Amino acid sequence: MIFQPKAIFFDWDHTLWDHDANASQSLSELFHQFDLDAQHPGGFDSFFTSYQLINNFLWEEYQFGRISQEELRATRFQRIFEQMNLEGDYLKFGDLFLEITPRKSQMIEGAIEIIERLNSKYPLFVLTNGFSDVQDIKISGSGIKHHFAGIITSQEAQAKKPDPAFFQYALNLANSKAEEVLMIGDHEKIDVWGAEQVGIPAIHLNELGVESQAKRQIRKLKELENWIVI
Repeated sequence: MIFQPKAIFFDWDHTLWDHDANASQSLSELFHQFDLDAQHPGGFDSFFTSYQLINNFLWEEYQFGRISQEELRATRFQRIFEQMNLEGDYLKFGDLFLEITPRKSQMIEGAIEIIERLNSKYPLFVLTNGFSDVQDIKISGSGIKHHFAGIITSQEAQAKKPDPAFFQYALNLANSKAEEVLMIGDHEKIDVWGAEQVGIPAIHLNELGVESQAKRQIRKLKELENWIVI
């Protein structure tokens, strides 16, 4: 099916903004700044693997409402430091991470090109569960903020994806019915299932080719040209 929607919704982290690349750059800088390489013979790669596992778990907990924003921020690096038997000020480490990372600007492959192409034909919206203070810096530094008709955060919507209330808020802002828009995101449950449960067609950006039940999947953003009238 080829879509010609009234508006297009995009997730931000891992869909347009390359979270892993940007986080890796920041964490590598901090890993050496805090002399953690002297404490951990496994090196940075092992540290980054632990970060990914713990961060992904905590974000899942946050997005489904099982922990708060404050808990996520306060415990993320505490858990990593404890798990890896590292000494240091993990709170300061976390504060610097939140200061440095949003200013990184590596985008997912093809993100800038596809947004520039779609913007000439459709109103585009960012739908993100990320924190407003952080996401504003990320999106402003991406070079493509001006292409979006709206940036919708969970704090603004007072609900988090996959809550139907979040998607309904976005539909109201886009002045569109569910069947008139298209959602694109990297998370099968949060983005795809969340959108589809309110009737919004969705496409799963499945770059790693993980097992997914999504009806519509792409591996690269460039493949959207096979799904959308451009």
